[in-house]
Amino acid sequence: TGFLLAMHVSFRYASRRGKFADDVLDFGFWALLGGLIGARVVFIFTKWQQYFVTEPWVKIDAIGLKIPAVLAIWQGGLVFYGSALGGFAAFMIFSHKRKIPRLEFADICVLGLPLAHVFGRFGCVAAGCCWGRAAYHLDEAGAVIQDIPLAMHFPPGALAYDSLLRNAPQAQIDLMHNLGTTLPLVPTQLLESFGEGIVFLILLVVMSRKLFHGQVLLTYTILYPILRSTLEMFRGDVDRGFVLDGMLSTSQFISLGVATASMITIVVIARRRMIAQPFKAPADIANEAGAKL
Repeated sequence: TGFLLAMHVSFRYASRRGKFADDVLDFGFWALLGGLIGARVVFIFTKWQQYFVTEPWVKIDAIGLKIPAVLAIWQGGLVFYGSALGGFAAFMIFSHKRKIPRLEFADICVLGLPLAHVFGRFGCVAAGCCWGRAAYHLDEAGAVIQDIPLAMHFPPGALAYDSLLRNAPQAQIDLMHNLGTTLPLVPTQLLESFGEGIVFLILLVVMSRKLFHGQVLLTYTILYPILRSTLEMFRGDVDRGFVLDGMLSTSQFISLGVATASMITIVVIARRRMIAQPFKAPADIANEAGAKL
């Protein structure tokens, strides 16, 4: 759903401008393919030992066959940043083959990406992945009381429940057995959906007022890393991977690099624009206007 809406937004904008509409539709297939491959590859990279050493095969009970675990995407294992990298690789190849101005085309393609991510996080809720930290306290009777509104509870069989059953402290595991679900968890999936919706609205405003090609893309590659890094502090899925154990997650590390590169790019573009169009004080502009009159 998110992918189709994102495609619709980009296609509609391109159609209104009378430029790149067919290219947007053609690129959609390659973006989806590159995104899925990239999302899976990055996830497997963070858990290579599990997929190639300890649990390399998965049995499909319905047909009685075993397949490589790397292909069992229905068991979870798609990373957004991997999807973005895979989609970017597809974009570079596609734009080169079509000889399309990359920055101008990138602004159109990235416009709907946050909207796709809004629905992608709904999928995380359905799968029970990317969950938040436990947010609860016990009352005097020992009953679990959630500390925040919209806290989420996942049932047995969900990725969150099964993982916490293996990794949580014993006291929390005992409480989970009593509840029959996970403890109340911060709804990081819904928070990111909400944040992505705001990012989408900001990109619409930037697109209508942009000063240079690539501005929408750079705006996104600054805003999303900030959003993601902030929400990572409230995540509770320790299996997602860390560069510095318990301190800097893989996604935060990537976010830091992406946001830094984007800010540097904006500074470089701004300096080039200032050189091409030197700054003029208001008094100088008024004098020039008077001379022309």
